[in-house]
Amino acid sequence: MSNGLGTPAGACGYAKTGVTYNYGNVAAASSKLWKNGAACGACYLVKCGIKGICNGQGVKIVVTDRGDGDNTDFILSSHAFETMALPNKASQLLPKGVVDVKYERIPCKYPAHDSLMVKVTEQSRFAEYLSVVLLYQGGQNDVLGIQIYDGSVKQWKDMRNAYGAVYDLPNPPKGTISLRLKLKNIASGGAVKLVKLDNVIPRFWKAGVAYDSKIKLA
Repeated sequence: MSNGLGTPAGACGYAKTGVTYNYGNVAAASSKLWKNGAACGACYLVKCGIKGICNGQGVKIVVTDRGDGDNTDFILSSHAFETMALPNKASQLLPKGVVDVKYERIPCKYPAHDSLMVKVTEQSRFAEYLSVVLLYQGGQNDVLGIQIYDGSVKQWKDMRNAYGAVYDLPNPPKGTISLRLKLKNIASGGAVKLVKLDNVIPRFWKAGVAYDSKIKLA
């Protein structure tokens, strides 16, 4: 990317939000870390260790894409890559292209977005086809699935994981929409929990709009 930030064509499906997600400190995860798209939205602390070039503090990145490099676990945006450098040393770090790093999963924190957002993607068509993607998921949670409540039959229905972090369903229920998330909490050793988002999407929803769940994931 010429601006060094993220890409609107990332495999997670964040679209334009993927360009500036986490201030441009984003990465594509390798096949090893991808987890069929559950890696989307995961946060990591990544550090390089080249003396005299790397700052030792590293960079906090968010996974927004998928990609395999030269035996690498991540492909960092240029902005994230140079953030690992000491002041005035980015010009020496960037040309290396591939460097050894240490990384660890960390909780996601978004000061400007305190709660989880549910975006109705641009591909959705009102009353005919609903496609959603979660934005700003806090904590250390892998999304394993999303269900939608159908009040006409009083039951939860699985949405299809279309790709990356995008889930969809043809002929969605009418009225306000409630979702239920199946989450794997990494911080608690992988415990699986269900999180209900009551009436998170309004009755007359619009494609391309993100709705506030009022729920903060930890």
